[in-house]
Amino acid sequence: MDVFPQLGRIEPGLTRESIRQGLPGTLDLTIQGSGMKSFVIRWIATPSYPPNAYGGGWQLTGLKIYAGPFPESDRRRPPADAVIPETAANLIKQVSDIIITTDLEHRIIYWNNAAERFYNTPAPLAIGQSLRELIHYDYLNTTEEAAYETLRERGIWEGEATYLSSAGKKSYLICSIRYVRDHNRQITGIMALNRDVTEVKLVQQDLASILDGITDGFFALDQHFRVTLWNHEAERITRLSAAEMIGQSIWDKLPELVGTDTWQSFHKAFKKKMTVTFEQYHERTDRWLEMSLYPSDPGVFAYFKEVTLRKKQEALLALEKKVLELNTAKRMSLRSLLNFFLKGIQKIFPGMYCCVLTLDEDGRSVRLLSAPGLPAIYAHAIDGLPIGPDAGSCGTAMFRKETVIVSDIANDPLWAGHRDLTLSFGLRACWSIPVINGKGEVLAAFAVYYTTVKAPTEAEMNTFERVANLVTMIIESRKAEDRLIRQELNKQKLIAQAMVDAQEKERAEIGKELHDNINQILSTTKLYLELAKNDHKERLSLINRSADNIHNAIREIRNISRNLVPASIGDLGLQDSIADLVESLRTTRAIHVEFYPAGNFDEKISDKVKLMLFRIIQEQINNVLKHSGARNLIIELILEDTDQSIELSITDDGKGFDPGNAGKKGLGLSNITSRADLFGGKVTIQSAPGQGCKLRVQIPVI
Repeated sequence: MDVFPQLGRIEPGLTRESIRQGLPGTLDLTIQGSGMKSFVIRWIATPSYPPNAYGGGWQLTGLKIYAGPFPESDRRRPPADAVIPETAANLIKQVSDIIITTDLEHRIIYWNNAAERFYNTPAPLAIGQSLRELIHYDYLNTTEEAAYETLRERGIWEGEATYLSSAGKKSYLICSIRYVRDHNRQITGIMALNRDVTEVKLVQQDLASILDGITDGFFALDQHFRVTLWNHEAERITRLSAAEMIGQSIWDKLPELVGTDTWQSFHKAFKKKMTVTFEQYHERTDRWLEMSLYPSDPGVFAYFKEVTLRKKQEALLALEKKVLELNTAKRMSLRSLLNFFLKGIQKIFPGMYCCVLTLDEDGRSVRLLSAPGLPAIYAHAIDGLPIGPDAGSCGTAMFRKETVIVSDIANDPLWAGHRDLTLSFGLRACWSIPVINGKGEVLAAFAVYYTTVKAPTEAEMNTFERVANLVTMIIESRKAEDRLIRQELNKQKLIAQAMVDAQEKERAEIGKELHDNINQILSTTKLYLELAKNDHKERLSLINRSADNIHNAIREIRNISRNLVPASIGDLGLQDSIADLVESLRTTRAIHVEFYPAGNFDEKISDKVKLMLFRIIQEQINNVLKHSGARNLIIELILEDTDQSIELSITDDGKGFDPGNAGKKGLGLSNITSRADLFGGKVTIQSAPGQGCKLRVQIPVI
């Protein structure tokens, strides 16, 4: 544009500012010189945006040259005999664009310097030859015949072509073919204007290659927020092509972002010339993008990538952690906990509607446990439906004990019996995974519904199985807790029954002692006293016998009292009480007994534990005396300072027995076990026929 003012007057006038706003459709360059007629060159300005390019420019084509006077108010066409002054001819000859003119038979009549250099053919050799035979192009997106057909129809064809030289060099050209007319508007020839854009094209290809090598989405904006670069990854993520984005304001193409945090971040990067990184969520597409903005002199570069999977995994992990905490705390029922979990899943994955169905106790039908996202009427309608080989997704999954994926309920035979009901609520797909315990028993089924026909992607299937695994763990843990509670209740019942049996046994033994021993002693004493009233001769002897009997009765009652609640435990302590019991056994000479205590257990265990241990020793001594035939008995009671439990062992050298076949003899052992269980103790028995017996009891120190 700097050349035009040096040659003549250009209309309309041009300034650098007006050029930035765009060129007018035509420009008239009026050239006047002394000794010659004035003439006008009319230039047609055509915007050029090569396909897949990231920029553009203008192509100026001088269509006609007018000679003679050219009044401003009445622009008439030049006379037919007008000739091109030497100055204008030299100007055209020296321009950088390739200019070729032919007659209507395509014979070359003009070949400028640029054509000589580009085609490596001097003008004298080219003029007179057929252009279409001398030069062969590969037209982009069209053919040579189609290009000339367009020329005949419209008077002009513009496009791109490539040219392969004899040396094998490939060049890219922006081409324009148009008719040349005389002053009577009659077509006299054809003008071809070609611009070599090979360097630009190669730079563009290199730039495109660099941009496409960037794994993140990338685009660039100028100072007016117009898009200047937009790579393929940006196209993939946004589903907007470079062709529709380049040259456009990003806010015009994405008006929903105006005024948002994203909009604020871009303005912050522009104004403060600082790097800005942020994340944004698009609710309409349910996608997360992470974007980094880097300001530059031309504007700003933006790198972005989709992080939806990471964000959802983070949210899912946080939800799982919370659910596990609630499950451990036991503050929520199973139904409430699953409702909380499934609602959280549906919030993270919009469009997913979750439910959990359990298997009824009869093992033949389903029961609704949790379905916070499904219509209430539908959820209650499926409650109680039977399972089977074609019972929808959940019923079939429970029946087959395998995952069932139904992507199209309307056409899947598994839903034949329930299709109309399900479709009436807008549900179109259902995937289900059975909940199976360690024994291979079906407990429940976890399912997700969708309102569109949908098959799972690999990522969705992984998430689906992950959620199902946590649902399985929650249900199994609650089922296990219920079993433990029932077992504990049953255990407490057995312990209580054993205690009752032990008490009944003790009462029976006390009653037997009172009836068979003390009652007989007192009855005999009464008889002696009755005889003493009438037999004066034997009175003193009878009274002495009565006194002896009463002394024996008192001793027997004391023994019974010691067996019931030995005063020595509270008064003397466990060790001395056991020693007193051992001493009383030694006096009977029924068995030889040794007692070996170790540790200061009287200060570290409660009176209830002391009494329990004393009762166990009594019980085992009775068992040994009644059933073993042993001659020796050893009692050991040990509590080390570093131990967390007290250990009692009672060993005899009797005839022994098979612990598995104790029969009625096992009643005493059952009482011992029940007493130890009350204090969290553990009882083990080592015995075999002919090898004696060792009873070992471990009680934790509380």
